[in-house]
Amino acid sequence: MKIKTLPLLLSLLMFNAVVQAQPCNTAIPEHLFRQKMRSVDLQSADESRLQVGVTIVKQYCLSAEQVAAIAGLFYDDAFRLQFAESAWLNTVDKENFYIVYDAFAHFSAVFMLHDYVQEMKRHSHDYLPPVEPPLNLNFPALNYPVWEVYQGPTNCEQPMGEFEFNDLARQLASTGNESGRQSRLSRIAQNHCMSAAQAVKFASLLKSEPNRLDFFREAIYSVYDLQNLAFGATLFSHIPNKGAYNNIISQIRPPQPPPPCQLNPDDFTQIIRTIRKESFNNTKLKLAKQIVQAKHCFTVNQIKEIIVLFDFDETRLELAEFAWEYTLDRENYYQVADAFSFNQTREKLMKFLEKK
Repeated sequence: MKIKTLPLLLSLLMFNAVVQAQPCNTAIPEHLFRQKMRSVDLQSADESRLQVGVTIVKQYCLSAEQVAAIAGLFYDDAFRLQFAESAWLNTVDKENFYIVYDAFAHFSAVFMLHDYVQEMKRHSHDYLPPVEPPLNLNFPALNYPVWEVYQGPTNCEQPMGEFEFNDLARQLASTGNESGRQSRLSRIAQNHCMSAAQAVKFASLLKSEPNRLDFFREAIYSVYDLQNLAFGATLFSHIPNKGAYNNIISQIRPPQPPPPCQLNPDDFTQIIRTIRKESFNNTKLKLAKQIVQAKHCFTVNQIKEIIVLFDFDETRLELAEFAWEYTLDRENYYQVADAFSFNQTREKLMKFLEKK
C-alpha cells in the first residue's frame, strides 16, 4: 500500500533552502504526458519501466505531480527511487517535490530520496536542458500508411506511440548482431501493438529477408491496421520471399466479433421452468445466479420475471443486485424495483444503483 505523507514527516522533509533558478519553466502538456506515461505503463518489468521513464525525464520537463504519477507505476521502491532521483533535475516545481514521496511504499525509500535531493541542492551542477536525441535511423523511403484513418479489421487496441517506437527502434539499431535483433523483435511482437508502418520499419532493421519473414509471421498478430500491410512487400527483392510475405498477410484472419447478445424466448421460458421446479430457497437462488451468469444476456423485464419466482424481498434483492452486471438495458434497471413488496427494499436497490 502506498504511504500517505504525515504532517510530521513533511515537517522533517520540507526543503530548507531556496530552490535555485530552474531552467525548466513549463511542464510537458498533459495530453503528451499521458502518452509518455502509457509508454512506461506498457512495459512488462520494472527494469524496462525505468529505462523508458529515465528517457522521458531526460527529454522533457515534468511537474512534481507528473513525476509522482510515473513513480507510482513501479512495483519496487528501488526502481521507483532511481526514477525519482533522475527526474528531480528536470522537475519544474521542485518546491512541490515532496508530492513524489507519496508514491513510495516504505519510509526508508522516502528518506533516501530526501537525502538525495538535499545533496543535489548543496552542490552546484551544470544544467543540460532536455533535448530530443537524434534518431539516426535510416528507414526505407516508402509511402507509409497512416493508421489514424484506418477503418478495417484490427488485431489490437491501438499502436504504440511514436516516442515508444523510436526508443525501441534505437535499442534495436544499437544491437550489433542479427540474432540479437531477432530476439528483441520477437519480444516487441509479443508485448506491443504496432501499426503496419511501425512493423515494416522494425523489419527493415533486419538484413536477412528470411528473418524479416519470421518477424512478420509473429508480428502480424500484433498489427493494428492489418489491411495496410500490403505495402510491406517492397522490403523483399527476391520473388519467392515477396510471395511468402503476400501469403502471410493474405491468410491472417482478424479476431471475429462476439455474436450478438440475445436470449431466445423459448430458452427463457425453459429457464423459468427450471428455476420454478426448485423447492428450497437457497438452492433456487444458487441455481438462478448460475443461469444468469452463464447466459448473461437478460433484459430488465426478464430479470423481473425471474425475481418474482422468489417469495421474500431479501432474496429478491440479493438476486437483483447480482443480475445487474448481466443485464443489457441497465439504464432501465430501476424498473426492477417493481418486483419488490416493500418500499424499504426498493430504497436499498436504488442506493445500490447509485453506486454503479
